[in-house]
Amino acid sequence: MESQTPKIVVITPVKNEAWILDRFLSVTSEFADYIIIADQNSTDSSQAICKKYPKVILIENKSEKFNEAERQLLLIQTARDLISEHKIILALDADEILAANAMKTQSWQAMLKAKPGTVLFFEKPDLFVTTHQCIRTGILTPLGYVDDGAEHQPQSIHSVRIPVPEYATRLHIHDIKILHYAVTRLEAHASKIRMYSVIENVLGVGNAIARRSRYTSKQDYLKLGKVETAPKEWFTGWEEKEIDMHTVIKQKYYSYDFEVLHYFHKYGLHRFWMEDIWKFDWEACRQYAKSQGMLDIPDYKITKQSKFLNLIADISAKSYAQTRAILSLLQLV
Repeated sequence: MESQTPKIVVITPVKNEAWILDRFLSVTSEFADYIIIADQNSTDSSQAICKKYPKVILIENKSEKFNEAERQLLLIQTARDLISEHKIILALDADEILAANAMKTQSWQAMLKAKPGTVLFFEKPDLFVTTHQCIRTGILTPLGYVDDGAEHQPQSIHSVRIPVPEYATRLHIHDIKILHYAVTRLEAHASKIRMYSVIENVLGVGNAIARRSRYTSKQDYLKLGKVETAPKEWFTGWEEKEIDMHTVIKQKYYSYDFEVLHYFHKYGLHRFWMEDIWKFDWEACRQYAKSQGMLDIPDYKITKQSKFLNLIADISAKSYAQTRAILSLLQLV
């Protein structure tokens, strides 16, 4: 089996990703044998876009709740049920695009020759504000698995996407880049951060002060690393195939904002008063959602959090972050 060229199976969860889905599927169709998309109740054109691409296998994730574990298990099991051959499973989000020079690297061949039971680690440079610059952390993320049927043990949020059994070989790939487009849209990323804060509240992850520190509305992206020019070779090969690699679609409101409105409707506002989400004009967003005929949103005016409560919460979050930093330093002594 190890001598056979593996099939490349990309598995991707989707919910309202029309802004980038054509780019993702155009690029991914160039190197993958199969693309399995689990669409979770998209209300935009995501499903219609998927149906244009012959390599896409579109399945439905009809769950109404946020649960990374469920969708990862659904995708992995579908890949195993439908593709029995020797395969590499690559777990990519729709805003993660393979760099154009990837298949010309030595690591691409090493990946294809890797034995079953190998975890593949890749660098994901963050394209920052525009596609012409990036922030690189140097961190390698487990995004691929040379499948041997190992059990996947995911978490409900912020989960590793593929099996990582204790016995697995680790292949660290430094010359293949997965281009991450999330922070080309800072407003959308801020919207997503607000949504994660609310979701973790509902899931009971951590405490409010910790979430306020982690999902602060004052994100300092430059703490991740220095801003560099994005190499042209990441894009050129795909552009030569007439794939648009640079257009970034921005909106006034994002699907993450409407998700939060749904949580407000279900749980009320008071539950979320300690989350750092109140510098956003939720009432204007609610009015827009109402004008679009959206259901399951609050039918009352959303008032802003009091400045006093916001100040107390900010001070608490700052103290929490400082305490954690001190404890970390003490552990190093």
